[in-house]
Amino acid sequence: MQLQELVKNIQFKGTPDNREISSITYDSRKVKPGTLFIAISGIQTDGHEFIPQAIENGAVAILSNGRSPKTKVVPILQVKDPRLAMSQISAQFYGNPSKKMNIVGITGTNGKTSITHILHHILQSSCAACGTLGTLGFQTPSGMVSTGFTTPESVELQQMLQTLTMAGVDNLVMEISSHALDQHRVDDVDVDIAVFSNLTPEHLDFHGDMENYFNSKLQLFLGLSVDKTAVINLDDPYAERICSSVTAQIFTFGMNEKADLHPVQSEFSLQGTRAQLKFREHAITIDTALMGEYNLSNVMAASAAALSMGISIPEIESAIISIPPIPGRMERIPCDCPGNVFVDYAHSPDAYEKLFSNLVKLMDNQVKIFTVFGCGGNRDTGKRVEMAKISEKYAEFSFVTMDNPRTELLEKINDDIIQGFSSDNYTVIPDRKNAIITAMNQMDENSILLVLGKGQENYQEIGLEKIPYSDIEIIKDFSNAS
Repeated sequence: MQLQELVKNIQFKGTPDNREISSITYDSRKVKPGTLFIAISGIQTDGHEFIPQAIENGAVAILSNGRSPKTKVVPILQVKDPRLAMSQISAQFYGNPSKKMNIVGITGTNGKTSITHILHHILQSSCAACGTLGTLGFQTPSGMVSTGFTTPESVELQQMLQTLTMAGVDNLVMEISSHALDQHRVDDVDVDIAVFSNLTPEHLDFHGDMENYFNSKLQLFLGLSVDKTAVINLDDPYAERICSSVTAQIFTFGMNEKADLHPVQSEFSLQGTRAQLKFREHAITIDTALMGEYNLSNVMAASAAALSMGISIPEIESAIISIPPIPGRMERIPCDCPGNVFVDYAHSPDAYEKLFSNLVKLMDNQVKIFTVFGCGGNRDTGKRVEMAKISEKYAEFSFVTMDNPRTELLEKINDDIIQGFSSDNYTVIPDRKNAIITAMNQMDENSILLVLGKGQENYQEIGLEKIPYSDIEIIKDFSNAS
């Protein structure tokens, strides 16, 4: 595509010509001849520092915010916000693929991955070609590819959408993070159904406070036109503010009987969940191996989205019976030890409270809970004490350990965590593998071990490196390691 054509819909200073652009990137290491290089500011690096390297590697045009070297070698176009421009240009370059698809965007603090997984299964079961994009990666009918982001940058995102449309896949269920909304990654994604799961304190190191965090999420719903649909969790305190702000059609779900979709009867156990839902004059029967009230909420969110897409109630009921385990979400791991071991991605106080409070309702008084958990480095420090308090409230014993310390000292992170304990029913074992093995060695038939924070992650972020590591593999290999 010619440079003039590519930038025709954005505001810029500079003089584009008809030179051909064969690729777009914001990573100077990926520049090749024919590339438009977009200089954006990242967390650790600033792309404007790499403009000379990009030109040396073959970039034929530069887009920046004005902090660029003076050169006549290639045209340099200046824009107010390179990320905003990158979203518009990426959609244009890849042929605006989202306009050719039905896209469900799911946002909220907790539940995004589970809702995505459930809805994808419902669509597949009803023979609708569907892809997913989120924390677990980019899933197409041919398999899963890791992306490293809940919601990728706009260049990769638009390329993925084009890949799906070229393969004839016309549905995408995607997680949309607050970071992505703030950083314009999804500005030019035409979302048809937006789902709100909940909002609790998280990512406040990035957003500053809950009001900013909420306003980030709200952007997704404000972008919906009148012919689109907003699916809202009516149980959440922020629901009313979203409902009163949008012009789209509103479909509510929740335990609240005022919701369009709500349970009139429910039964929870360690074997799963059974419920009778009411949707207008219709009844929907839920029978799933997914456990707990929060998973019933996730099932309702996915079902509400499916109903909005025209999926029939019998198709939804049939699909929900066969939902496979959600990777890393209260996933029971088979292993050679007594009791039951679960891994879960929970890494916030609200996720902890929901997980523990639902679990204890399903257990008898003889069952003991053990936990292995840590907190991420360079992230909200305030939640560390709260997570320890919740673990102590419900667990017989807690093993505090490493969980992606990044560039923060592990000793500092763990010192913050243990301030939340009021008793000595915990120990600190910095090496996560040793912490898990030690905990498993203390189990008996009446024990449940929760290994929290990483779920399906297959790495530890230590310093600036991602080092191969898997909770699940350690648990499965327990008999050889102990």
